[in-house]
Amino acid sequence: MSERVVTIEGKKSQIGEISLHPFQPLSPDLRPLPQESISKEVIPTNEVIYKKTELDKRTTSRANKKKSTIMTAGLLMTNACLGTTIFTFAVKAKSFGLVWLLVAAVVVAFVDYWTIMAGAKASSRVEEDDYSEITEKVLGKKMRAVLNFMLIVYSYACMMCFLALLYPLFGRFIQTIGYNNKYESYDDFLSDKMGKLYIKIPFYVGVSLAISLLCLIDDINKLSFSSYIGVGAVAYSLLVVTVQCPSYYKYYKKTVYVEEDKSTHANFKDISQAFKKDLDFFKGMANLFAAYACHPNIFPVYAGFKEDKGDRKGGLKKMSLGTIFAVFLTTGLHILSIVCSFLTDPITPEDLIIYRKNKNNGKDIPMAIAKLAVFISLIFTVPSCYFSLRLSIANSFLKGEVTTKFNRIFTFSSIFGCAVVAILYDKILNYLSYIGGFTSVFICYLIPVLLYIKSSGKAISYWKNLIQLILAIILSIIGVLAGILTIIDDVA
Repeated sequence: MSERVVTIEGKKSQIGEISLHPFQPLSPDLRPLPQESISKEVIPTNEVIYKKTELDKRTTSRANKKKSTIMTAGLLMTNACLGTTIFTFAVKAKSFGLVWLLVAAVVVAFVDYWTIMAGAKASSRVEEDDYSEITEKVLGKKMRAVLNFMLIVYSYACMMCFLALLYPLFGRFIQTIGYNNKYESYDDFLSDKMGKLYIKIPFYVGVSLAISLLCLIDDINKLSFSSYIGVGAVAYSLLVVTVQCPSYYKYYKKTVYVEEDKSTHANFKDISQAFKKDLDFFKGMANLFAAYACHPNIFPVYAGFKEDKGDRKGGLKKMSLGTIFAVFLTTGLHILSIVCSFLTDPITPEDLIIYRKNKNNGKDIPMAIAKLAVFISLIFTVPSCYFSLRLSIANSFLKGEVTTKFNRIFTFSSIFGCAVVAILYDKILNYLSYIGGFTSVFICYLIPVLLYIKSSGKAISYWKNLIQLILAIILSIIGVLAGILTIIDDVA
């Protein structure tokens, strides 16, 4: 028998002050419960180690939350949006045209603000700060089940995507430091060395084992530093791309551009290419939807603005200002990434701009450091997705209870299962199309708008409700079409 501190009815578990919010970036703001709210009991290791109670719900929303400020709220939402998606815009800029992709990013930013505030207003009306609880109160248990299913799919898809990114990042890191100078391109290096399964499989076994051990950590607040690693990796990588962009554009003009050959011309404003055979417009929009997905985090952020139940208007005003700050900051970073990524390689862009080939196949130590930093950040990002997944599974199928044995089996099977998928399917942009198309539009757009309409107390036919519903449906259709087109491409 081993001693474990557990939850008993009406008490809070002290196994690491587990955060019950499904997305890790908010956990650094959670405070531990006062000692009198905690009860200890010695039980067998395989007994219940986590049980969600009414006290849990209260303490993870209002009582257990620091007061938000406009600055901290904006940074938290920006942090939730930032990720490797910010490096994928070069491919879409080629088909959209640089100008039109910038326009699309600004439009999605406005949509982001609108839907975030729709969710915050619904939270204010029902006086609840947990996304699942709000959905059940306003839309019923069936819609809550749909939301939890979408969160599960979203978490699995993100884990697969991040794991699929690790191996090519590792290979390109090796290439960038000049290890493989005898190869003319990364593709040659990949097929000769990194493409071998006897290298790939041991790599994923080791990485999956390390990530699984991180996922078994009881106190997820011990991984709170991972948020700073992620932001730091993205910021540094974006800085490198920005600084190196002018020299790469000059290199393109000197070695690739031919005035008489239109195929060598950068696409600055011809959006017609996005509506050709592969209909890349829909996939590009799905990528942008995924790039602005932070909505499940907004409810505890909004809770931090409410000092008491009567502070709804003041809380909404502060939430609006915090959201405006987050949208402006996120959009500014996205615009910087779109422009610099596009100008770095406007003709044959890689899936991620940090994959880009070095000029003259030379060494590029700053970019090597960027790749290594993103690699390390992804190692810690997977557990964040896993904690969300485990919580959704527990609340959907296990009545909020998780045993030690189940936790270990589920952790290793989930991580290694996702790694197998990542080995067999490594199309990063398609992962983003699936995430943005099939999950983000529902989690971030459709459900918040439905919450707003239903909680307003007015009929759907009311003009404001009708306009919002139509826009949400249009966005959902765009997302679903992106997912369907990706499936068709994969089958073809």
